[in-house]
Amino acid sequence: MERAWESVGRPPTPSAPATRSADAPARPAAAAATAPAGSPPQVAGSRNDVLALVNGEPIYRSTLLDLLVECHGEKMLEALILLTAARQKAASMSVTVGPADIQAAHEDALRRLATPFINPDQPPLDRATAERLLREFLTAKNISPREWDIRMEQRAIIARIAAAEVARTPITEEMLRSRFEQDYGEKVQIRHIQLSSLAQVTRARALLADKDFELVARQMSENELTASQGGLIPPFTRNDTAVPPLIRETAFSLQVGEVSTAIQELGHYQLIKLERRFPADGVSFDKADKAQLRARVVDRLARQRAEDLEGELFRDAAVDVRDAKLGAQFREKNRIRR
Repeated sequence: MERAWESVGRPPTPSAPATRSADAPARPAAAAATAPAGSPPQVAGSRNDVLALVNGEPIYRSTLLDLLVECHGEKMLEALILLTAARQKAASMSVTVGPADIQAAHEDALRRLATPFINPDQPPLDRATAERLLREFLTAKNISPREWDIRMEQRAIIARIAAAEVARTPITEEMLRSRFEQDYGEKVQIRHIQLSSLAQVTRARALLADKDFELVARQMSENELTASQGGLIPPFTRNDTAVPPLIRETAFSLQVGEVSTAIQELGHYQLIKLERRFPADGVSFDKADKAQLRARVVDRLARQRAEDLEGELFRDAAVDVRDAKLGAQFREKNRIRR
């Protein structure tokens, strides 16, 4: 299980990337847009810059682009910073990522949508239904298909880097025993709503007076991975190190159906509802499938490393934002993150 309560919609960085000095040479853009050969230049306010006419009055492309940068540029800039840094890291490790890897990241997201967490005995949802749920989720979160594609490329590259690093990690018996406890010990399953402020907590609690927890999670949770599942995350045990201690302690203290008070963990406020308890399995470590335990340890390590890499790559990137307005937005946001 991924650390699902952590934000995955944007780089979860506690501090800003390093900033290069203004006189440092700028790196070329990874995918700079170029005009077709021989096309006339689009000078601001010129005929070639006209994007549309309203009752004969022009709306200029430059006006639209300036507004897009001012209103949405910072979010897209962060996505491109992480994508560029991930590509650079992969190249330095001779790790290659192709269309099949990006498609696999998309398929993994669909599998998560299609898997019935509450009742594992139920068959998975069909692909068409999973695709529909994904479209509804992206629409609800105002995420465009192109933004989703960028996110999938980020995840694919970072996953390959993480897998390459974890492949060099020795798997000890202690790791196997810890995984055994996670797989066979008593488990709980929760839904959570991840929020950024106490004002959002108050609003969510007001909605919970009349709406199901699942619906409020889909509407308000800022964790894009679990929001699409109504805040539901896979079952975990008391000693599951992928789950923060306060989350575990709170979950095991609740009765089924009970909702917690707001707790603060990992820079976010969390509302938690206990959905279900699972009794411990009566299997001894000696009789457990060691190969299966090892595979799960490797998968867990790779997923955890991938999540950590996002923050590291973003934080360590030397970023020089040359646009004045966008640069001010970027610096202010990352100053707050510190």
